[in-house]
Amino acid sequence: MLVFILSALVLVKIYDKGKDQKPLRYAEVPQETIDWINSLTERLDDIFSTFNPIPRPTPWGNGADVGKDPESGLETLEDEYFIIYYPESLAKRAKLTLQYAHEAIPRMEDIIGKYYYPEDMNGRKVPIYLTKGNDDYSALYKKISGGSDAGNSDGVTIYEVSPSGLFLKGIILKGSSVFRDDTYHREVQWHEMTHYCFGASLDYSQRINLPMWCTEGIAEYTGITGRRPRFSQQEIEMMRNDCDLSAPYFPYVFEVYSGGHCIFCYMEDKYKVSGVKSFLQTLYRSGIPASMEKNFKTTVRKFETDWKANLDNFRQ
Repeated sequence: MLVFILSALVLVKIYDKGKDQKPLRYAEVPQETIDWINSLTERLDDIFSTFNPIPRPTPWGNGADVGKDPESGLETLEDEYFIIYYPESLAKRAKLTLQYAHEAIPRMEDIIGKYYYPEDMNGRKVPIYLTKGNDDYSALYKKISGGSDAGNSDGVTIYEVSPSGLFLKGIILKGSSVFRDDTYHREVQWHEMTHYCFGASLDYSQRINLPMWCTEGIAEYTGITGRRPRFSQQEIEMMRNDCDLSAPYFPYVFEVYSGGHCIFCYMEDKYKVSGVKSFLQTLYRSGIPASMEKNFKTTVRKFETDWKANLDNFRQ
């Protein structure tokens, strides 16, 4: 009887400890998806992603942010949705960053389909770090990523995926290039915020192996407003020869970023903005081929052929 009572007390204690924890978002993540999550860091300079098989306990909060450490030397500008970490000399830029962050919300909701507020992310606010130059950027990148070296990018989105969902460690902006003018600042910031919202929208219980043109193309399409990508005749011929939409990546950087942007602009031209939105909503759960078939009644290969035939519409 004593053993029974003690066992019951242990079970009650375990229940009390776990009842306030949110249920796992992904009970199982396929190995192909895990490999894809980990591969993004190797292929892209502005995404650092890892898979953590251990569920994160809730709430998440921001108490452990690198920017909260007094030794970081960073100031804090915070409201209900965002925390901007910045050196004192970038105080005015921090205010502008917070403004752009709020202006991004309706854009994310419109194109990506949802903005992820702290209530959606176990209480975690979006942390955005501002740096003055390359050295500051590299040092902060290494600290937040856990020791990795920074790539050649003007900004980066660092996150991990676990059975609990996507945990955004931080977005870092490189001031020496990003802050050269306000428009470019907004575009890079929105690009990185798109990576956050797009990544949080994916169903990681499915088999995911998205090509780079998709992840970077949608970030360019969402982040850059009011202008379309333009290419020289040589660049157009390169894309016609190089770009296989079913391949993991394109050979050249401009093909991944501007080329990916161009793919989504062409999708808008042919199927309207509503078509782009519908494409994404199906893609999150079913992947690109299924989304092409459901929304456009076409295949990836046929879409690619049509896109390449219309590249002259994007000539400089």
